[in-house]
Amino acid sequence: MRSFRLFTSFSIAGLASAIVAHLLLSHVQDLRQVNAITAYADEIFRSTSSFVAGNPDGDVSVVEFFDYNCPYCRQGEPDVAKLVAHDGKVRLVLKELPVLGKDSEAVARVALAAIPQGKYLELHRKLLAERGRVNKDKALRIAANLGLDTARLEKDMHSPAVEAAIAANQDLTDRLGVDGVPFYLVGDRPLPEGGADLYAALTAGVADVRQHGCQAAC
Repeated sequence: MRSFRLFTSFSIAGLASAIVAHLLLSHVQDLRQVNAITAYADEIFRSTSSFVAGNPDGDVSVVEFFDYNCPYCRQGEPDVAKLVAHDGKVRLVLKELPVLGKDSEAVARVALAAIPQGKYLELHRKLLAERGRVNKDKALRIAANLGLDTARLEKDMHSPAVEAAIAANQDLTDRLGVDGVPFYLVGDRPLPEGGADLYAALTAGVADVRQHGCQAAC
């Protein structure tokens, strides 16, 4: 019985130490992320390679990093679209982050190549609404149905501008410590993961930024 008590005390002490260590590490990681958001504010909020939906001159920026084959990105799209539709002062910055394989990268390239043709947002929404895995061929079929020039898309998806946009987003997320998609910023505040009501979290975040402003130049 005595040894059991000693073992239990040691286990509780070890668990407490592990919890404290985890909290300290999380705090350090959060602080680094805040500093990185401040340092790379121009790349995050004002990059010319990222499509801006909603109000380009809006007072609060919402940034989304996403992959077209990410089920959680697809699940969140209606809430993001609802926010933009209901709040005319939100500017939505969309950043492709194809982390789920070659298909995802090809689809991201097709989407970015649609920007010069003026139908990026329509294609973006259709791709996220698509069932099953999306690849280059499926993306081009969807684009054709929207009236885009697919021959031009196939050429432009390998352009230096598209190459640079994808590389910049990957580099940026490395600097921010982003390890998955979707990743949302409301102003300079990362949106906590795992919330049950994304729309409520987004609207609350927007209200908070409007009331208290940003530390970074967002």
